[in-house]
Amino acid sequence: MSPVVLKDLVGFASGMPVLAAVLLCGGKGSRMLAGGVTTHKPLLEIGGMPSTRYVVESLLAGKLKFAQILIVVPPGREQEYEVALDGLGCRIITQKHALGTGDAVHGALDSLLSPVEHVYVSFGTQPLVKQETIEGVFDVHKDKGLGFTLATVIMDNPYAPLVRDRNGSVTGSLETHLDGAEMPKRGETNIGAYWASREALEGVLRDLHNSMFVQTEGRYSTNSGELGFPNEMVRACLAAGLSVDGVPIANEIEMLGIKTPETLAAIREIVGG
Repeated sequence: MSPVVLKDLVGFASGMPVLAAVLLCGGKGSRMLAGGVTTHKPLLEIGGMPSTRYVVESLLAGKLKFAQILIVVPPGREQEYEVALDGLGCRIITQKHALGTGDAVHGALDSLLSPVEHVYVSFGTQPLVKQETIEGVFDVHKDKGLGFTLATVIMDNPYAPLVRDRNGSVTGSLETHLDGAEMPKRGETNIGAYWASREALEGVLRDLHNSMFVQTEGRYSTNSGELGFPNEMVRACLAAGLSVDGVPIANEIEMLGIKTPETLAAIREIVGG
């Protein structure tokens, strides 16, 4: 994969929306450490380069043009990511406390360029998400004027099933683990790749943070103390009157992320490195 840098993307076609990407690179990697792997998971080598670099280069080589790419990392890891992403023009954002994916995205909002209209959110540990999926979901997101759009797959035992009414409209999203919801035998679930409008992020996500963050305790008013992203955004966008949809064009392989030495080996076998 030949490197493409953000500074090359100086011109945008007339009428094309301005896009940004936020890649989340948090996590302590407890399961990796238990397996003897000490490198931060999003920096483990995939296809001859750190996984997060692989994700960024894939984005930049696709059809969509990103005005900026923000990488959210834990404190103390900034220099590692600067080195790993050297030459790509990414901006490193520090998530000071591990308070969930929603908190991580919220922490990147102040760094978005003012012209940005839509933001792609995913993870540095998910290098198998296809560009066709990202682009296809964005087409639906843009054409329908949606506030929040999830790349989804239909599968057995979905971890975070999307809920639709009889007309097919999204009415909610469940977290079978944190919410204690019953896992259906088959259903539609997100793969860890999302598009959000600037309106949804600046309004809905900021409101979620402002209403749920308990300053005196340094945590959110949730069972885990963290602010999640996809399920909370689905519910809050719907409550705010912003349209939400899932686009079931992905496959289960795209969900595979670097979590254990076994998933790392599987991903390396798929990408050939």
